[in-house]
Amino acid sequence: MQVRGRRHEGWDGIERRAPPLVLIVNDDPDACKMLVRMVASQGYEAIGATRDDEASSRIVNRLPRCVVLDIRSGGTGTSLKVLNQIRNHDDPRVTTIRVVLCGASPKNRSFSFQSGADSYLVRPFHLGELAAQIADVLGRPQEDRSRHRRDELARHGD
Repeated sequence: MQVRGRRHEGWDGIERRAPPLVLIVNDDPDACKMLVRMVASQGYEAIGATRDDEASSRIVNRLPRCVVLDIRSGGTGTSLKVLNQIRNHDDPRVTTIRVVLCGASPKNRSFSFQSGADSYLVRPFHLGELAAQIADVLGRPQEDRSRHRRDELARHGD
């Protein structure tokens, strides 16, 4: 299949638009707005969602390159539900989205990596930490993602 004069070899997990779109999912509307503004100030296009169903819709319709899951109600389980929807979707443009999962305890780090998260941040975190994690997951080649998760599991294994 030819696409604008180049051979199409399938989806490689990298959307080449600038700036990258980052979806912030936070069930506190004020915190969500603040994080969207802060991430946008780092050079990303940022949008927010305050409910898991809203997040699912925006993931499929907007195809962000990175999703930051910071859902406090329902614990880490609600964030993992959204992560599971991303990783098990039929569209490879969705399954290859990078995910930064935020949680209240480092105890959930290993399970988050086992579930397919690309990064894990413990609350509270600083904007610099979040921005560094977003940049790190977006800069990691698709073929290195599984190895990175294995390395993180080995390093932080419970």
